[in-house]
Amino acid sequence: MLTARTLAEAEVYLSVLATAEDAPPVTETPETTRTEGPDGWTVRSAVGEVQVLYRTEEAARLAEARFGLGNSLLLDAGAWVQLASVWARRAQDADFAYTGQPGQDRRTVELNWEFARDAMAEALKFLPDGADEVPDEGFWTELGLRMHAQDRELFTRAKLTEDFEFYRDMLSDFRALYGEQ
Repeated sequence: MLTARTLAEAEVYLSVLATAEDAPPVTETPETTRTEGPDGWTVRSAVGEVQVLYRTEEAARLAEARFGLGNSLLLDAGAWVQLASVWARRAQDADFAYTGQPGQDRRTVELNWEFARDAMAEALKFLPDGADEVPDEGFWTELGLRMHAQDRELFTRAKLTEDFEFYRDMLSDFRALYGEQ
């Protein structure tokens, strides 16, 4: 069985599977169930199942690493970059619509910027120390391979860092403008 580092990574991975061309039709975010076992959870959806160990979830929470410590074994650098861009687009759309009026959903803006930032942090983990770009071994999923083939420049240290800083700064600017919650 495949193993995710955190429940968040398991949910994201199953969502990515659900949107693959060969996946059975499901909603945008697949309905999942969690079963507790002696060492962790098993997260199941219509497209697959993933195990999450209690110890890796706890370590990630303590380190405030949403998707986990170390590199993902489920999603490659290309998949993380693609996910970051999707969340950033959603954040930008919600950010443009947000005026700070009572009743507006500010959390959607923040959460999407947080997820975009954190996904870019995941992509950055695939850069070896001193390397200028993610090596070919950092791509193995269909989505990741396609992203890498379309635009190798997206996976340079400079570009990954620039995008990470942009998403982080957009979140910070939003919070500065509307206050912390």
